[in-house]
Amino acid sequence: MIEEVIPNHIYQMSTINALVSGLYDGCASLKKLLTKGDFGIGTFKDLDGELTLLDGIFYRTKPDGSIYVCSENDSVPFAVITKLENYNTENIEACNSYEALKETLDGFIDSKNIFYAFYIKGSFNYVKTRTVVKQSMPYKPMAEVVKNQPVFNYENVKGHIVGFRCPDYVEGLNVPGYHFHFLSDDKKFGGHVSDISVKNAEVFIQNCLCFRMELPQSESFYSMKVENRNDEISKVEK
Repeated sequence: MIEEVIPNHIYQMSTINALVSGLYDGCASLKKLLTKGDFGIGTFKDLDGELTLLDGIFYRTKPDGSIYVCSENDSVPFAVITKLENYNTENIEACNSYEALKETLDGFIDSKNIFYAFYIKGSFNYVKTRTVVKQSMPYKPMAEVVKNQPVFNYENVKGHIVGFRCPDYVEGLNVPGYHFHFLSDDKKFGGHVSDISVKNAEVFIQNCLCFRMELPQSESFYSMKVENRNDEISKVEK
């Protein structure tokens, strides 16, 4: 009897379209997310900072760019999680822009039509990050929120990049292409990556052939007017 091979999978809570539309209510606890994996990204209830999950530990960014470990009772409106365990490794040097990094990473994958988890650790010449800041009701769409988001520039740092590459056909469900969060090596600062220059780093690449999305069970999601927000998603995730 041939043993069935279970593919690496991604678990996602909610859709990026819902998040960008302003649905920031918590719909899954961090404790629940840990049952889905030990690696991932997202945000918190009320859009209260960037979420980064590495080695089973959740980190949240503060408005000043610093990070701290979160309680498992905290909740999220959106998150993407996997268990990082079946990966290939590569090494990279001198990727002096985000575009150069993405081109290099594209050279490591078999197809642009499946999902990938990426973990990059090493030395960085430059990392530009930002973080969303806690909102209160009535919630504004994210395109309005990010107009005043804090932005940080770090030079000559060591750290960790956590994130995913999604196929183009996921528009509205997730962010097509690359989406990365950064944690400094000492776990003192981080955020959503908007630009980067890599000095040298090791890359862990996991293909994910199974994608599971769970939808929020809330009146706000059930009654949400679904609109094409692809342009907004592209802008807020840069």
